[in-house]
Amino acid sequence: MNGQLSEISLPELIREITLKNLSGRLGLESDKIKVVIYFNSGSLMYAACNVRTLRLSEYLLKAQIVTEDELLHLGARISDFQLIKTLIADNKMTRAQADQFQAKQVTDILRLALLWTEGTWAFDNRSLLNEEISFVIDVSNLLLEAGRRLPLEFTVTRFRNPNESFSPIENAPTALNLLPYEVFILSRVDRPILLNDLKALSGLDELEAYRVIFTLSLVDLLKRSSWKSGFRDQPKEVSKEEPIVTFVEAAPTVEVSVESFLDRLSTAETHYEVLEVNQETTLSDLKNAYYSIARKYHPDKFRSSGELLIRIESAFARITQAYDTLRDPGLRATYDSKLDAQSRAERVSRAATSGSGKDGKTGTLESTDGGENPYSKQAELQFKEGLTALELRQRNAAIGLLGAAARAVPDDPRYRAYYGRALAIHESTRRMAEVELQAAVRLEPQNTAYRIMLAELYRDLGFKVRAKGEAERAVATDRNNREARDLLRSLE
Repeated sequence: MNGQLSEISLPELIREITLKNLSGRLGLESDKIKVVIYFNSGSLMYAACNVRTLRLSEYLLKAQIVTEDELLHLGARISDFQLIKTLIADNKMTRAQADQFQAKQVTDILRLALLWTEGTWAFDNRSLLNEEISFVIDVSNLLLEAGRRLPLEFTVTRFRNPNESFSPIENAPTALNLLPYEVFILSRVDRPILLNDLKALSGLDELEAYRVIFTLSLVDLLKRSSWKSGFRDQPKEVSKEEPIVTFVEAAPTVEVSVESFLDRLSTAETHYEVLEVNQETTLSDLKNAYYSIARKYHPDKFRSSGELLIRIESAFARITQAYDTLRDPGLRATYDSKLDAQSRAERVSRAATSGSGKDGKTGTLESTDGGENPYSKQAELQFKEGLTALELRQRNAAIGLLGAAARAVPDDPRYRAYYGRALAIHESTRRMAEVELQAAVRLEPQNTAYRIMLAELYRDLGFKVRAKGEAERAVATDRNNREARDLLRSLE
């Protein structure tokens, strides 16, 4: 299928391709400038152009991600996708950065071609880009921008039927940045209305009214009765290549499943829970899990869903963050280390809690009116984060967090003890550690762990007699505590 841009413009072509859920490559040419745009199931995925300034390498040079010499070494014929893979492998950029650059590149190419009023176009539904695309282009707002910028005299030629009508659209897109007069015209259409009547109601001069009506119809805010079609309805041929991605489908008919998805995500605590995988999941299975979710809940499927779209976009940002972290071996290893540290810290926290106080409860400072200390919840969170930092050997972070918890609730022996343990790591703060550990022992004299910490501190300070005395008291408190017995033996 092919034609002239003067007969059907790129904004109109994109609208029709989206409406008909077509897949393939749309080629455009105007004044020797060539642009190719790839679609998958109606979703605009990628665009490329033969203008040098619109090559990805130019964007990376400007951002100082690469140098001219490095590009020369990589070769002039390297594709944008291979260039990105190489730079990510060399740790010169992250996948998130690559997505930002590619989205900017594709957006700039589209802004150029969307304003062409002369040239040719050809669509090949057998040509599909065999690359993985992880960024999303805001097509609706690009079409809105193009409709406003097309020449007025060209816009007038888009209206060939003086008797065509315009109707309101249910569940119209809401995430569009409309101008006041566009909102006004939309408010005038509460039932089918003829073109001439709508122009009269707009309060604009005729040419400007044509522009606004065309623009609103282009982004499916008005239902127009007469669109010129560029594509014959026919069965799609199946390409032997794999499409880039396959997640842009018709909007789900059962909203309950969407709510269940959002509810599940709201309770997920780790990236693994977000993607419903585990730490043993392979990269291949991780990819399958991501695309399984994307096929059902990608934001492009909910463009006309109002407030639900905002929730879906927020949820999918979390999905993407989880996937980008876990598919990168280095980021995944760091993340796993953090999870392991959090798990160890949680075990320490539970053990400290279960052994705190004669009545089995932790010490908490009460407010003057008999209620709970208003800072206790924040202190507990800081305590757990401080323990995690301690497990990760992040001493300064641990001291800051545990110290904040100890100051907020000074009668909780756990906070004082583990703040003391963090201070005891470095020689310059060990005398401060003594104050905290002694406070913990006074608050809970029967806690063997706190006496062991104090004994170890005295040993490191060179106070052997004091260390031995605390070790003896620790053994007396719990004669079956192997750690206490071993410490006492080493001090004798």
